[in-house]
Amino acid sequence: MPGLVACSLLSVSVAGIVLAVRWLAPVGALVGFLWTCLAIEARLADRLEAPPEGREVSVSGWVDGFPRHSEQQAAFSFRLASPAAGVPSRLRLTWYEPEARIEPGSAWRLTVRLKTPHGLLNPGGFDFERWLFLEGYGASGYVRDAAAWTDAPVTLGRWWLKVRARLERRIGEAIADPSGAALVTALTIGERHAFSDAHWSGLRRTGTSHLVAISGLHVGLVSALVFFLVRRLWLHLPAAAAVFDIEVAAAMSFMSAAVYAALAGFSLPTQRALIMLMIALLGLSLRRSIPMPAGMSVALLFVILWDPFAAVSASFWLSFMAVALLWQLGEVRVVNAGTSPRLRRAIGRLVGVQWGLSVGLMPFVVMFFHELSLIAPLVNLVAIPTFSFVLIPMAFIASLSSIVEPLGEIMLALAGALAAQLWAGLELAARSPWAAMSVPQLHPAWMSMMLAGAAAVLPGHPLPGRYLGWIAVIAVLTRPAPRPDDAGLRMTMLDVGHGLAVVLRTRDHALLYDTGARYRSGFDSGAELVLPALRAMGIAALDAIVVSHADNDHAGGLAAVVEMFPDARVIAGPDVAWPGSAVCERGHSWLWDGVGFDVLHPHRDDPALGNDSSCVLRISAGGRTVLITGDIEARAERALAAEVPGLRADVVVVPHHGSATSSTAALTATVRPSLALVSAAYGNRWGFPKPAVRAAWEDAGARVLVTSTSGAITVELEPSGSITLETLRSRRYWRAAAL
Repeated sequence: MPGLVACSLLSVSVAGIVLAVRWLAPVGALVGFLWTCLAIEARLADRLEAPPEGREVSVSGWVDGFPRHSEQQAAFSFRLASPAAGVPSRLRLTWYEPEARIEPGSAWRLTVRLKTPHGLLNPGGFDFERWLFLEGYGASGYVRDAAAWTDAPVTLGRWWLKVRARLERRIGEAIADPSGAALVTALTIGERHAFSDAHWSGLRRTGTSHLVAISGLHVGLVSALVFFLVRRLWLHLPAAAAVFDIEVAAAMSFMSAAVYAALAGFSLPTQRALIMLMIALLGLSLRRSIPMPAGMSVALLFVILWDPFAAVSASFWLSFMAVALLWQLGEVRVVNAGTSPRLRRAIGRLVGVQWGLSVGLMPFVVMFFHELSLIAPLVNLVAIPTFSFVLIPMAFIASLSSIVEPLGEIMLALAGALAAQLWAGLELAARSPWAAMSVPQLHPAWMSMMLAGAAAVLPGHPLPGRYLGWIAVIAVLTRPAPRPDDAGLRMTMLDVGHGLAVVLRTRDHALLYDTGARYRSGFDSGAELVLPALRAMGIAALDAIVVSHADNDHAGGLAAVVEMFPDARVIAGPDVAWPGSAVCERGHSWLWDGVGFDVLHPHRDDPALGNDSSCVLRISAGGRTVLITGDIEARAERALAAEVPGLRADVVVVPHHGSATSSTAALTATVRPSLALVSAAYGNRWGFPKPAVRAAWEDAGARVLVTSTSGAITVELEPSGSITLETLRSRRYWRAAAL
């Protein structure tokens, strides 16, 4: 059963809608609460049960989205054509070395190996498990065998997806520039799978990510353009027909908006835009004025009824808050328009609205993305009109005319040329070192302070001295991340799946031990997990990077981390080939802010033996000790126990992810920690940590924690000698299967 708090928070949204009709408020709150809980229960019931996990099952269905192709693999959404016992109706699958390119809408008979939804949990990281739940995926897995299903029935959803896929292919064929093609595809059919990490980084740093998602702004612009053109043309008809100009224009306007939203796959922002547009056009046709709050309330009600999980997503809050701010700022600008010349007034209104929108959304951007673009108001001042009045109409018209050759190809090529130039401008702005700033994860109290400050500086209220709100905003944004006291240590073992990455922080220094893996799919733990975590923790510089040994699961992310922190000193195991690195060997020690670091292994004369060559690091703070062991096995463990005096530690990172080749009695009996931390992937094929290894550490007096069930684990050693522990995995209803 989902948590009472989660359901209550979601039902509050529905309760707020019905406040205008006072006697319905309690009924609305109850209905919203029950509807949300029922929806959560239904989706949880459509998740893979634990017993079939890892078994191969046969399913038939079709690819119901746009696959993401990478090197020698494809990830895609698969919807079952008919129910299968114990198998969820929608799956997230990976096909390694597929025998053919996976096309949207294609039907297959597959043999798959499934597992329950699970994701990595790190500071500042993407909650993949929540995303799986919100998208309706009941399981993830990979393809073992496949055969095309040639006589599969054609459903409306499958047919429309193929239409969108054909348009995507035409865009790719007509536009040679990859960036231009990716942008036109995003603005036409709402699919952004062609964007690279560099594209997303540039969009974040310039604060323009909202421009590449088909939103209410895009749908509204298309609708307004069609309304204006149709009404102008209709007024030239005989008077008997011309009197229906508004009704006809409203109908055509809504139809065009519906087509555009359908091309975008009816995403959440387009749902909201269509509902609000329908209300506005209905009022216009009836010659009645409908207040914006009423329109937003109805749209909010319908969105929640359609998708009770919408309120958990970032797009929900950003979408509705943007509309509310535009409405409020527009009202203020109209009231304060004055008698200045029209052009100056229009420019001032545009600048003021853009500035107010940036300020108003600032707390939400920081809360969801932990990064704030400093140049977003200036860039958007140019980008929004260019996208809104030039590129978006051009892309929409080009998509509609693509069925007419050669007109469609010419229009798409023109749109692609403009899109490529816009990308070049955004990339130029993003390269500026002061384009954006990282903001550490904030405590709710600090976030509330920032929200109050941002609300205070917005126009539209009579509060005296409202610009003092900037003090709160600036204080939060410039607040340094929490740091240990002198002689204290904060250690965070990140959740990187099968691999290792440990962040060690003293008062004024930071060290990263290992960097996680880089996979053939292109997923880089250094770029995707470690760097976002460092930003969220407020670490702007690394003093040192220790790479225990050369195995990919420990050193794969090194290049990405060094690219971001080129001044960090790299200390590497003897089998790691990295230019300019220092060799990790026993006897190397240093002191940072009253915290001692000592390399215990390997010895200078030891041969490079892979796992047994791992760099073993001991850290001493506040009279307590941490031991990080890499992947050492029995031989190295016996050498450590015999040769290193005082090996006992309070916290140990268990060797080799809990493999049976490590954690010998010689080590466990000597170290005898109170905490034993294991970095291991969920459902890994080796069964790490092995039950015997877990039992050995527990018998030695340790509490054993594993990242696969705890998420990132933070241990703080206080100067007073006390130890505090924090795990990132908290109970959420979408994580019920993993707890």
